[in-house]
Amino acid sequence: MAEVKYTGAVSAEENGIRVELEWIGEGNCGDYNEDDPEDEPLLRFTFLEFKDGDWQQIDDCSYCTQLRADLPDNLKIKALQVLLANFPNFGRKKVCERLSWIKVEDLK
Repeated sequence: MAEVKYTGAVSAEENGIRVELEWIGEGNCGDYNEDDPEDEPLLRFTFLEFKDGDWQQIDDCSYCTQLRADLPDNLKIKALQVLLANFPNFGRKKVCERLSWIKVEDLK
């Protein structure tokens, strides 16, 4: 199996909301299994808000995506833009569940 290069977390923020995109060891069915040729390492997004002088994770706003962890940086940046543009001020859980299905095709 070819070695996969994972980069650190990337983030973007707007109007007191930050979204982070990172690989934390997840794959298609929970933890990534490098011995399973069907599995692939997937990125997770997490939304945070600036509150009480610190960045705090927003409840129900962290999900694994369909984006591979070795996604090129330009597409990670595009993903951050798409995520921020679709983040609501209400009904966050349902929207974040839908956003977790983000794929490379959605970034083009």
